[in-house]
Amino acid sequence: MLAAFVTRKGGPEVLEIRETTSPEPLPGEVRIQVKAIGLNFADVLARLGVYTGTPKPPFVPGLEVSGIVEKTGGAAGDLEPGDRVMAVTRFGGHAEQVVVPARRAVKMPQGMPFAEGAAFPVNYLSAYHGIVTLAHIQPGERLLLHAAAGGVGIATIQLARRLDAEVFGTAGTDEKVRLVLEQGAAHAINYREEEFAPRVRQLTGGYGVDVVMDAVAGKVFEPSWRLLAPMGRYILFGMASVSGKGGLNYLRSARQLLALPRIFPLSLVTANKTIAGFHLGLLHSGNRYLAAGMKELLSLYDAGLLRPLVGATFPFERIRDAHFHLQSRASVGKVVVEV
Repeated sequence: MLAAFVTRKGGPEVLEIRETTSPEPLPGEVRIQVKAIGLNFADVLARLGVYTGTPKPPFVPGLEVSGIVEKTGGAAGDLEPGDRVMAVTRFGGHAEQVVVPARRAVKMPQGMPFAEGAAFPVNYLSAYHGIVTLAHIQPGERLLLHAAAGGVGIATIQLARRLDAEVFGTAGTDEKVRLVLEQGAAHAINYREEEFAPRVRQLTGGYGVDVVMDAVAGKVFEPSWRLLAPMGRYILFGMASVSGKGGLNYLRSARQLLALPRIFPLSLVTANKTIAGFHLGLLHSGNRYLAAGMKELLSLYDAGLLRPLVGATFPFERIRDAHFHLQSRASVGKVVVEV
């Protein structure tokens, strides 16, 4: 089979497609013939060498796929060869075949295209875990959402609409601002043209927001933290700000890290604020919160209330271009590689 290997830490150019041995499933595992790969910013960070738990090069990145079960190692639950599934992997997803524990694979809804299957698990589980499990967002509450035009951003907007929350989304171009509004955000702010914090203060009459959903961190953290109203919840699940458009820019990374304020525990008490973080890839795959979340999310998909936005697709032989497109911040929705 063919797989895309990270040969060394660096930009998209370090990806190299090589022939390698097909993996064999053990008991409790399934081998998937990959039809589509969902790119995540974690794949970029893994390639750059700053993602937690990344193997040493050469390794095959990739955290999310859709495809057809090709073989089981036995004890695979209700999964059988021929089933159409989407799955979350622990690396290895940038390949024509991948082996995953059966518990990490879910049958795709009838009629769901493979591209949508590859765009669904990580984005929608991140949105659900952030605003439902951790933030317990309530009807009428205000949500500040950074990177609102990205895959997790779009998923969060769609889910927040179902929960009757008021979304304030930030994005970096007028085109992305329009998309965020089309997806259902109440307000969208081009952060390159105006500072988002004063605008949110103005729109809320000085109140601020009840929840922040942040995968950017760096310089956006402190003004976002200050926007939290009493009883506000800050959900941090990434730090995309450390990445430039190519390889890792250490000076940029240092500036973004230094921009993070120190938060002392007692200050949370006096401010009546909460901060929570999560790393979806490090949560146990059998986590009951994720299992319950996926069941609810799929029911909403079946009802036509959630729909992944696939913003760009690339053939497997152009996987370097797909990585560059995602890292350049030019993408909207999900970037998918078709195998």
